[in-house]
Amino acid sequence: METVFKYCQKNILVIPQSLYAMSDIEPLLHLGNSGIFYKDLENDLVDVEFYTNIPCVVYIESGKEIITTSDNKTHELLAQTAIFLPQGINLHSDYVKTTENLKAYLVFFTDDVITDFISAVKTSEITKSCQPELLKIQCDSLIQVYFRSIQLLKQQGCNSAALIRIKLLELLHLLSLYDKGVFQAALQSKQASSTPKRNLTRLLSNSDTLKLTISDLANLSGRSISTFTRDFKAIYAMSPKQWLQNKRLARANDLLMNTELTVTHVAADLGYENVSHFIKSFKERYQITPKQFKQKF
Repeated sequence: METVFKYCQKNILVIPQSLYAMSDIEPLLHLGNSGIFYKDLENDLVDVEFYTNIPCVVYIESGKEIITTSDNKTHELLAQTAIFLPQGINLHSDYVKTTENLKAYLVFFTDDVITDFISAVKTSEITKSCQPELLKIQCDSLIQVYFRSIQLLKQQGCNSAALIRIKLLELLHLLSLYDKGVFQAALQSKQASSTPKRNLTRLLSNSDTLKLTISDLANLSGRSISTFTRDFKAIYAMSPKQWLQNKRLARANDLLMNTELTVTHVAADLGYENVSHFIKSFKERYQITPKQFKQKF
């Protein structure tokens, strides 16, 4: 079994399915995809990309975790804070250890549990206001006692389907005591997109994306080309084509100056269709050919 740190260096974490293979995450109560997990992380875990396959509540017992959404909004989670994550969204997590390990519970709710929770609520109690993508809830000792009961059930070896269902519904109802927005969050979680948007800033920070086309980048980001272009311009104040050209040429400059790669290899590495196009673009930017530039340095 791998730690979360090792696994996430080469994979997107799909939760809850990936959690069963983690040595520092313990399943407490589980039945299929429903269940409650406990994580205790000792090492820093930065820029972990993960995808929520079903609705999830994360509750921080100790430490601090920062969740970043696809549109670059950040949510700082401290001890006794819970956050409701709807299904079908792509997020990033950052944890840097200060004095305490990051200890947290992850609770997953299948569609039938969400349906039962919503059906038990009066329609008038579901808020009609605009709901944030992620609902953060400040908790107190009531939720601490709840998770203590989960640990005791684990020690007793209790894992019946009926009991798990009751405990999952109990948590949703307890959280609704702190914030009625839980009802709306649960309702919206049933209307998830099949192609989750990914965080553009973090996606494009990987140099490997420079060799891709605009269409490839749009698909990889979970957007249509028009939506990708609109979201891109809102962040970078330029078109994706212009940004990609600037980044490719800056990267070419670095490779020619600091590696033994030939002009042909650099062009191929950066996704140019032919060397002539690369040479023309490079000369327009730097008033010198790539070959002359390399000889100069």
